[in-house]
Amino acid sequence: MSPAQQAQAPTVGDTLTVVHRVPLPAGALLEPRGPTDSAIATLVGAPIVQREGDSVRIAYTLAVWAPGRHQLVIPGAVVVGGDGRIDTLPDATVALRVASVLPERVAPESIAPQAARPWVERGTVSWWPFVVLLVPVALLLGAAAFWWRRRGPVVAASPRPAASRAERVAQVERWLDAGEVALAVDHLAAMLPDDEAGRAWHERARALRFDPDRAAELAAAARAGLQLLSRGEQ
Repeated sequence: MSPAQQAQAPTVGDTLTVVHRVPLPAGALLEPRGPTDSAIATLVGAPIVQREGDSVRIAYTLAVWAPGRHQLVIPGAVVVGGDGRIDTLPDATVALRVASVLPERVAPESIAPQAARPWVERGTVSWWPFVVLLVPVALLLGAAAFWWRRRGPVVAASPRPAASRAERVAQVERWLDAGEVALAVDHLAAMLPDDEAGRAWHERARALRFDPDRAAELAAAARAGLQLLSRGEQ
């Protein structure tokens, strides 16, 4: 296991990638584990696992915190075989060299901390933005109120009068002439009176309504129902 090649040693707080390759048989699953010594390095995100032939490549992204040279121990990954057997791989050790962010060859105790920055002064409170916005808002409200008063009361639309029986009969005739036999039959069923002739027509229409092979008989029955309706009006 070794860290990825870098131009220079990482400093405290930097991130680096440590790559580890381990053999893994086909059908087995692998669960990597991160380092336990958080004083040296901590894991940034989940390790990335990629299969490469008969092995897998595990990439650990770490953030380093302690300057100097260290031997970072990464616990071995957990392997679950195809037969359900669980095994743990040996721990891996990687050598790290982390540079300090402090000046070299100077004792940290001798470095004076920087002085605290002054507080940011609070800006002057002004009501002018609200006054400027209040003028157009007031104009809009006034225009809306003026338009609302000029539009007058809302007049409800008068309901459309129901069609007369003669108009409904004429509509059924137009449907029959246009070939809309099923639509005409449905309306005739609601318009015919509930007497002996009307009940006989209903039974005949129900027997023909959904039979495509008897469309001609249904059209004849619709004409007969229309004549029956006309006789009832006389």
